[in-house]
Amino acid sequence: MKNNKGFISISVVYSFFMVFLILLLFIVNNLVNNRLLLNTIKDEIKENISDTTFSRYLINHAEEIGLTHHNSSLTNGAADNSYRFTGANPNNYVCFGSEANPCPSTNLYRIIGVIDSRIKLVHNSGITSRQIDNTDTNYYVNTAIYNYLNNDFLNTLSAYSTFIADSTWYIGGVSSTSISDNIKTIYENEVGINRNNSVRIEEKIGMIYVSDYAYATTPENYGSTITSANNWLNMSQNYWTNSRVNTTNNQFFYINTSGNLAISDVSNTYVIRPSFYLNSTVMLSSGDGTINSPYRIEV
Repeated sequence: MKNNKGFISISVVYSFFMVFLILLLFIVNNLVNNRLLLNTIKDEIKENISDTTFSRYLINHAEEIGLTHHNSSLTNGAADNSYRFTGANPNNYVCFGSEANPCPSTNLYRIIGVIDSRIKLVHNSGITSRQIDNTDTNYYVNTAIYNYLNNDFLNTLSAYSTFIADSTWYIGGVSSTSISDNIKTIYENEVGINRNNSVRIEEKIGMIYVSDYAYATTPENYGSTITSANNWLNMSQNYWTNSRVNTTNNQFFYINTSGNLAISDVSNTYVIRPSFYLNSTVMLSSGDGTINSPYRIEV
């Protein structure tokens, strides 16, 4: 407003200036916040569509490399949003623990899939033949094989052991009738909605679950019992799984030479195939997953 001489007072001008300045600061602050928000969204989108990690690479190229997506629409699938390699011989080889070329057989692994956003590996041919235990009194936790895997074997991996994630292993087991159960039922009872949460361990190294073997066959077989048909985890040898018979302490499931699920006393000697999850941040370095050019991680 004007004073008695017809001019706008300094206090009014100052007030308008302060209001303008506050408004300007508000606008600038919102622009900065919006830009930060947009950058965050952009980074998240970039993370989801680019091959920023090994697991993201596999997911982004799932169809071309033969990964089966276990979403809710996959008939008799795990419905856990995992991606699993299926069929007779997919290109899912990984050289882990060595930079030698060609990859030594002792360092050759295969990818079970991307489960809980992490890559799960299993040794290609097995590292040794051992008993699970001959004096087992507490499921898997106190067994000789558990101590061997997470001490003696883990130490052989040297610096590569840092790429292995600490994981929860459900060791409540499944019923002896699982041999005749359908695959979906086995999965739900072992690690799915019906699993025994009270019997588990937190460690780096385990062995494959019965359900890992079950879901390695092609999806058209998911509605039946476990089969060796078109199943790349069938190695034509007797090898132990991570799964015990849930009504006893001294019997575990194993995969026999015919690729069928069987039950054995823990004092018997079968092949050990270590299995573990890679940290979610592990990066892919090279390779195409074939046995002659296995995937390699950045070290």
